[in-house]
Amino acid sequence: MASQQDVAARAHVSFMTVSRVVNNHPNVKKETRERVLAAIRELAYYPDASARALNTRKTENIGVIFPRKEYVFSRPFFIELCIELEDSLSRRGYHLFLGSTRTGDEYRDPTRLVKERKVDGLILIAPAVSDPEIERLAEANVPFVIVHGSSDAADCAYVDTDNAAGTAVILRYLFELGHRRIGFVCGNMSEINARVRYESYGSELKVMGIPFESDLVCTGDWSIESGYEAFRTLVRREPRPTAIVFSNDQMALGAIRAAYESKVRIPEDISITGYDDIKYAAFTVPALTTMRQPLDEVASAAAELILDRIAGGEGARGVVLSPELKVRSSCRRIG
Repeated sequence: MASQQDVAARAHVSFMTVSRVVNNHPNVKKETRERVLAAIRELAYYPDASARALNTRKTENIGVIFPRKEYVFSRPFFIELCIELEDSLSRRGYHLFLGSTRTGDEYRDPTRLVKERKVDGLILIAPAVSDPEIERLAEANVPFVIVHGSSDAADCAYVDTDNAAGTAVILRYLFELGHRRIGFVCGNMSEINARVRYESYGSELKVMGIPFESDLVCTGDWSIESGYEAFRTLVRREPRPTAIVFSNDQMALGAIRAAYESKVRIPEDISITGYDDIKYAAFTVPALTTMRQPLDEVASAAAELILDRIAGGEGARGVVLSPELKVRSSCRRIG
């Protein structure tokens, strides 16, 4: 592999001149810069990232941290989010590295990634409401941003969509279709978004004049399996709900399988909705009505916020984006 010394020899300049060009230093003559860049291309030279980090005190890496590694590999929503985050960060000259705070019972301290200069900052994805890690990161003065969550323990930057409004829109849509007995399947209640969606369900029922019935609520964990079991439970209620709102698309996918096995027709016998609008949602049979989260906007806002924090920006800055109802064929009008 070519080195900076090789480039300097080819361009007939000093080692320090090559270093200035590589680091985009302004004090280099145009002709000299062009000669060095030509030598870099001819020799296929790639700068040593670790050496550049020593000079600039920046790694140009951002750590994207999940509570557990299973979150990435078992939830399509987060796979799609990571793709958008990588695109947004790469457009700004940064690289994305995935990690988790726990693997089994082993705890990994994410603050070390910044202190050991492996990354410049952290994006935390869907931390638990009571996660003590957030306060520790704030106390350690580590640049970080929360995506799909927030914390009362510390002032911190965060990006989310309006979960309360999104859930209310779904319920109003079902109400307009004539539904009055509407079931609800919660996500993992250790996460703020699951709690907000559930609370919005209860408050919106009250606004619509529909009494809250606890036996129409099941608690899932965002997984296909929990949606499958929740559907089997709710369709056995007497009288049966005419519609079920699932807190994410993945659980709704499990419900579609359970309905098929139970010979319950969607939407003829029961309407269902999801939340997130993962790519699979449009390809189910029937296609799933759901609430779309604008992941491209979420990722772009998160990238801007973390780079601002790395540059020394201070103060709590919350970005809340609007979701959008995607009406497909999993719901029908009744009455």
